[in-house]
Amino acid sequence: MGLRKRILFSIAIVASVVLVGTVGYRLIEGWGWFDGLYMTVITLATIGYGETHPLTQEGRVFTLVLIFVGVVIFGFVISSITQVLIETELESVLGRRKLLKDISKLKDHYIICGAGRVGSRVIEELRKKHVDFVVIERDNQVAQHMLMRGDLVLMGDATDETVLEGAHLRDARALISAASTDAENVYIVLTARGINPNIYIVARAYDEAAERQLIRAGANKVVSPVLIGSHRMAQAALTPAVADFIELTTMTESLDINFEQVRISPGSPLDGVLLKDSGLRAEHNAMIVAITDSAGKMVFNPDGDQMLQSGDTLIAIGTNVGLKKLAETALYKRGETRKLPKLSEL
Repeated sequence: MGLRKRILFSIAIVASVVLVGTVGYRLIEGWGWFDGLYMTVITLATIGYGETHPLTQEGRVFTLVLIFVGVVIFGFVISSITQVLIETELESVLGRRKLLKDISKLKDHYIICGAGRVGSRVIEELRKKHVDFVVIERDNQVAQHMLMRGDLVLMGDATDETVLEGAHLRDARALISAASTDAENVYIVLTARGINPNIYIVARAYDEAAERQLIRAGANKVVSPVLIGSHRMAQAALTPAVADFIELTTMTESLDINFEQVRISPGSPLDGVLLKDSGLRAEHNAMIVAITDSAGKMVFNPDGDQMLQSGDTLIAIGTNVGLKKLAETALYKRGETRKLPKLSEL
């Protein structure tokens, strides 16, 4: 029986006993409703104020039975409430332990700081990608809702170093700071960069001034929803066909097409091969739209004479199956066969 049902059941039992006592005094002694109710309450509460009116022999027998039943009922109610409180506390403690244990097992996961309007959309995207992530949220109601959905959530302030440590920031792949204010995001980025100098940090900014501050604080990438939203609106008005294409390929699942990034590992069949000789278009149904080398230099729309090398990151567009095959080719050495990885692991 759940907590709510137990409480309602206890209230119903007490109310039933009070009702029976009130009706009993009225039928046996002929008292008014209020006198019967008053006598029932002081009898069950064992206050001992004395009889409201002189009792007959039958009334005294009824009172004895009422006292006995009241003691048993109230004992049951008190024990039930105590059991509910103990079980609730145990479930809370065990639930927190299980949560921390599950988080401790994570590696190369993502940390989202803030589950507001922007943070919640980020979480939805990560769910679609089936990657491991931990959410840090200080609003207890929001955190409980996400826990009910099965997400890993730490209730606390993401600006607190101990909370970030609890999310295993040192083992995380990336951190997304989507707090409600620029000041919070700057502080989160500073704290996270101090704990893990190598983690990739994406931060949300409200104004342009905050973008510069976040970069100085250590953010690798700063995203401004206002700037992106205004750009998308202008693009939708000026070049609607282009806007529709971008929306279909990046924000919907209506087409089996997606953008992904794939890093070439040493010894891969793609290492040291010209793009025109790689067979990526024919074999994987994938088109390379940009290449970022190990130094961070990006080449847009590379030609066929572009040499692919280990450490290069390929920005590709294609079908989900084709992109997975491309990931397998880029990750493993020639002649090696392994389990196909998730794209998020590359």
